[in-house]
Amino acid sequence: KSSGLNITANDAASLISASAVGDLGFLEVYAKGPSVSDAEQLGSAATVALIDAVRAQQAASLAQDIAPIQAQRVVLQKQLSDLPALDPQAASIQANIDALNQVEAERRAQPANRVNVAAGAHAHSTPISPHPTRSAVVAFLLTCILVGELIVASRAIGDRIGRTGDDDADVARITGLPVLGRIPKGEGFETVEAFRVLRTNLMVLEAAGRPRTVAVVSNTQDAGKSFVSINLAQSASALDDKVVLIDADLRRPTIHERLSVPRTPGLTSVLLGSDLSEALRKVAESPFLRVLSSGPPVEDPSAILGARAFRVVLDTLRAVRLVVVDTPPSGLFSDALAVASQCDATIFVLDLKNSKQQQVRQALEELQRAGANVVGVVVNRTEVVNRSAYYEA
Repeated sequence: KSSGLNITANDAASLISASAVGDLGFLEVYAKGPSVSDAEQLGSAATVALIDAVRAQQAASLAQDIAPIQAQRVVLQKQLSDLPALDPQAASIQANIDALNQVEAERRAQPANRVNVAAGAHAHSTPISPHPTRSAVVAFLLTCILVGELIVASRAIGDRIGRTGDDDADVARITGLPVLGRIPKGEGFETVEAFRVLRTNLMVLEAAGRPRTVAVVSNTQDAGKSFVSINLAQSASALDDKVVLIDADLRRPTIHERLSVPRTPGLTSVLLGSDLSEALRKVAESPFLRVLSSGPPVEDPSAILGARAFRVVLDTLRAVRLVVVDTPPSGLFSDALAVASQCDATIFVLDLKNSKQQQVRQALEELQRAGANVVGVVVNRTEVVNRSAYYEA
């Protein structure tokens, strides 16, 4: 509209192009039109639109970066205000608030990208099209780029475990580990039964010596490790055995929300000296299950989980039949390695749709180098197997 020309946005886009001038940060914007004046008007309008778009993008980027900082600060300020006077945790929470303030200030101080007009639009003295030779070269280059993209996409899809992971033997071949359970999509009877199978397989493992503490690990954040942790703990507690579920994902804790228990006091509170018995929470409809939430956020999760205090927590729970520990993604943070190396056994959760073979192998190698006892794989989000025919008369 700002060009004053009677054309649609799609038509305008087809008449505009841009290219970088060396490495100097300059852009040349090209516009075509049926006349010299039309081309100049369209070029000027495109430049103005580019300036406005960059300004809006920078503002949105700043808001996106600051929003989680502000949200976390609100949580910490609420925790600080709820603490009694002279509480020893106040200093730690205030330090985290100050750190968030510093991070926000540094982000706001970062220079924003902007676009300025160095020279206005001016027309060529001769028409620029038709130009068959250049068009042919451009078409050839675009074809090469498209073929390259298809090759990359083909390799990425081929690396997915989902292409070969429909059989336990294929998963075992890729990971070098036995499949302890296959969890179907949804939360129906088949899912409940799948976790019973996982529970049984875990408890009869000879190599792990019937583990008491089990870390649940995945290399990506969307593999479903928290879902597996919760349901495994609930399934084990259904045997009337004492079970504790620990949320050691201090980066993005979710267990307290999913099981409707308070986040604080929690694991970090205990690691900093609070009483463990006061931090353990009961879960409705699971009388033998207790939950140790993540607790308030800390500045260095890897350090606090790798310290001896976490091993002391696991040892304090020695009267418990099974301790299930949810961890952050091993492919993103080292926290999972610190936790897994201190547990009796580690189970690795992979998602058939999203897990990549090379990334999974790398994650397993890192766990083993860290001293983790990886005993098996849980394949999540498999297709539901209909067993109703077995019960039909």
